[in-house]
Amino acid sequence: MKNVFEDKYIFFVFLLMLSGSLFANPSIKDTIRIDEVTITATKTIRKLKEVPARITVLNAGKIETTPSMQIDDLLRTVPGLNVSRSTGIYSQRPMLTLRGLSGDEQGRTLVLINGVPINTSDEGGVNWNRINHNDIERIEVFKGPGSSLYGNNAMGGVINIITRTPLQPKEIYGAVTYGTFNTLRQDLSIRVRNEKGYYSSVSQYFLKSDGYINVPEEDRGPYDIARFLEEMSVSARTGFDGTQWLKWELQYDVFRDKRGEGDKIISPMGNYRSFNTNLFRGKIGGANDVFSYDINSFYQLENYYDINERMRGDNYSRYDVNSYRTDMGLLAGASYKLTENHNISAGFELKQGGIEGGDYYQTAPFDTIYNAGIIQTTAFYIQDELNILANRISLVAGLRYDRVAFGNGDFYTTATWNTAPELNDNVWSELSPRVGARFNFIEQVSAYLSYSHGFRAPILDDLTRTGWMWVGPKYANPNLGPESMDNYELGVDVFPFKGLKITASAYYTPGKDFLYYVSTSDSLFGRAIHIRENVTDVTTSGMETELEYQLSRKLRINAGYTYASSKIDAFEKRPELEGKSFKYAPRHTASASVFHRNRFFDIGLTSLYKGKQFSNDTNTATIDPYITFDMHISKKFFDIIDLSVDIHDILDNQHMETSDYLSPGRLINTRIAIKF
Repeated sequence: MKNVFEDKYIFFVFLLMLSGSLFANPSIKDTIRIDEVTITATKTIRKLKEVPARITVLNAGKIETTPSMQIDDLLRTVPGLNVSRSTGIYSQRPMLTLRGLSGDEQGRTLVLINGVPINTSDEGGVNWNRINHNDIERIEVFKGPGSSLYGNNAMGGVINIITRTPLQPKEIYGAVTYGTFNTLRQDLSIRVRNEKGYYSSVSQYFLKSDGYINVPEEDRGPYDIARFLEEMSVSARTGFDGTQWLKWELQYDVFRDKRGEGDKIISPMGNYRSFNTNLFRGKIGGANDVFSYDINSFYQLENYYDINERMRGDNYSRYDVNSYRTDMGLLAGASYKLTENHNISAGFELKQGGIEGGDYYQTAPFDTIYNAGIIQTTAFYIQDELNILANRISLVAGLRYDRVAFGNGDFYTTATWNTAPELNDNVWSELSPRVGARFNFIEQVSAYLSYSHGFRAPILDDLTRTGWMWVGPKYANPNLGPESMDNYELGVDVFPFKGLKITASAYYTPGKDFLYYVSTSDSLFGRAIHIRENVTDVTTSGMETELEYQLSRKLRINAGYTYASSKIDAFEKRPELEGKSFKYAPRHTASASVFHRNRFFDIGLTSLYKGKQFSNDTNTATIDPYITFDMHISKKFFDIIDLSVDIHDILDNQHMETSDYLSPGRLINTRIAIKF
């Protein structure tokens, strides 16, 4: 490991930043505002100071000045959000989790693109790699259980990604990026709009890289190779917003990729995975000053393909995974303003997710492990929003009912796994209430109190699939039940003077029947076999604080700190794990960012500290803390050409994000972009 406090690098960074402050410059976009709005927390347009919840908004200005190759680079410094991308852009399935809810489990954070969910029902995850970060207008992060509005998957919170809608008659953006490990990226976006309100856009990118060897040098063997990467994405949208009562939009996304896993024996490309995805979304809606409605439909198909070959002594084995994950749904909501200060919202959701696929062994004993199943959700919600005392108090109360049904389960194996689970149909239901109050008695101070209930049903993979997952080999457990959590939270926002905002939140969240992977006494090929179990009682608690300071028109500072404690209180099946902390859930994280704009260049410097993490359920293995620094430098020419350099991990601090993989270290990417 390299010394992260090498003086020559730090001196260079701060000298560069200070040099820019000697010159006049234009203003930074999207400065700090106390009246910034959000739609994610209530599904209605609300100012942040009216919502009794903790929400972080990443607007266009922050996105443009943050060093990023993928979307999670934009989110890794958000307080309360834990990003696990162990091998950088080469990671197969990055994990983004909120508020200490185990960093190897994506399914408790609901992710939306333009209001529709993209978590798969099969394994609860999100393929963050397929989201084009250059096509994003803003990101809203709603922290804490959002099940009263969003139901399943919203245990820890909601991340809503809102893409760019054409606003000008014609916009064209093209870019080429080249960097470390022979990394090449090409971007092209075209957006058009006419005077009648019709608009269309196409955003496309291609990314490839030769990659790096992610095994520490002292542990490398004869089959270790670089983790390569090839991916492409196209997103097409068309819509109409020229009338008040009928606005519509259609969206179709295509993503194709191959990601090498870093070892090769016989297969021409070695071990690799593909997450080929198609997403269709349709929306209609309308509104006036009193009433609004919104109807979304979506269909998502992810074809997951994986080649796995291994050498164990002199024995060669290979199996291929080929699975089809489908998710579809209809989401409808309406809002009615009873008075100027009183609003009622209601809606329903119909969703279905399915899995059909298996592991197909290409070497003796030529086993086939097949699994299938369907999970259906029917839900209704209602929400009441009321402002009283001249808007000094904002009240929100909501209730949602979810009915989740599992059926059509199927499992088949010929040799490797000796026990075939009996997959019985099951139905779970839950009421998820939420109440909160925001207080704005003093202009410089805003505070809130809230209670919310979270609910999540088991994922299809845990119910139906005995095979391999990110934890290694694992058994299916069709006897799993849903988990639930109650969140008690208070927060305060302080605006001491213009340009400065300080926020702090504290929460206490006890949970029941928490879904958690634990190791069994069985093993396969020398690795412990895991199984998902319902942990009797757990508790997560913590606090988050953030500072945003607009020192001048040319300089903005952000800093954040998160403390998160998550542990098992009671576990009837495994009492030896009581008192243990969750895996991959650091107790301390901190970040700081400086954004500066002057007549010569724009610059952003970001640092992230992540504390010690446990990497197994018995807390006997740990991952060391680490700190990274990233930098973005850009310069505009003739108002249409943008030259930029992104440096990730400036100090080349190769670290372990998980117990298996070494991070890529310093990455330098240079980009030239044209926009007109």
